[in-house]
Amino acid sequence: MKKIIVDAYGSVDVMKEIEVSKPNLKPDQILVKTAAIGVNDPDVVMRKSGPFPTMPKEMRPTLPHMLGQDFSGVVSEVGASVTKFKVGDHVIGFSKNGTYAEFLVLNETDSVAKVPDDLDLVPLGAFELEAATAWSAVVNNGEIKKGQKVLIHGGAGGVGTMAIQIAKDFGAYVITTAKAKHKDYLMSLGAGQVIDYQTQDFSKLVNDLDLVVNLTGPKTLKSSYQIIKKGGRLVSVNGMPSKVKATAYGITATYAFGDLSQDTLEKLIDLYSNDKLKVNISQKYQFNLNDVKQSHLDFEKGSNQGKRVIVF
Repeated sequence: MKKIIVDAYGSVDVMKEIEVSKPNLKPDQILVKTAAIGVNDPDVVMRKSGPFPTMPKEMRPTLPHMLGQDFSGVVSEVGASVTKFKVGDHVIGFSKNGTYAEFLVLNETDSVAKVPDDLDLVPLGAFELEAATAWSAVVNNGEIKKGQKVLIHGGAGGVGTMAIQIAKDFGAYVITTAKAKHKDYLMSLGAGQVIDYQTQDFSKLVNDLDLVVNLTGPKTLKSSYQIIKKGGRLVSVNGMPSKVKATAYGITATYAFGDLSQDTLEKLIDLYSNDKLKVNISQKYQFNLNDVKQSHLDFEKGSNQGKRVIVF
């Protein structure tokens, strides 16, 4: 089978295509024939610079290794003791061992779940990581409630679009920052107000917010404390918030990791199956070395709307 690995960190040229034997299974493992995988910010960051500081130690790979995190596919083989899955099941999930391969080995207890067979596996290949991260930020850490006023920084990206939809489904009024060209798209997802960060200063346009979710970096994070009401919450996925500043403003500030629990994954699949969550695919790439390199180069240009997906 074909795999794409990195044997160093740097430009896209550190990625190499290799041929390996299809792996053998342990009794509690399943083999998934990959259908699609998402192109995610952690993949690009890791390819360039290696494991990042906030990555849990148990998830830090050593060279050489595969990139990639979320995936969709079809179960092609099951271990002797597996009871949750059978050959032919359509599944999505998260692999801590990478996803840039034609077949993936997962433990039965990993973050993987069945999806209805009539769902298109291509957009689902880019679903779990963004949806789990958004759920963690908005629900677990953000403690979103009906009627609250929420600001989501970076609404046009993969996590941002999910965060908008989740907050809207909970009954919140959603404000987001993005480029002006994304306004109509973000309004269609449920945003009530879109602030063009290139020409407008969000800190002068909104205040008294219940929740701010930061997906864009330290500079935006720094300007977000003062626009939250006392007792409100600031959740960051990109940049570590200051507990000292949070205390000074009378708010709660946390850093959010994606919630990869089985319970949350099943909730997210249910929302997706009932059209309450949508994945917007901005571009598809084939699983070959040139296309995979190009997917990283395109991602690095920024201003991503929705998701880029590698299709097998």
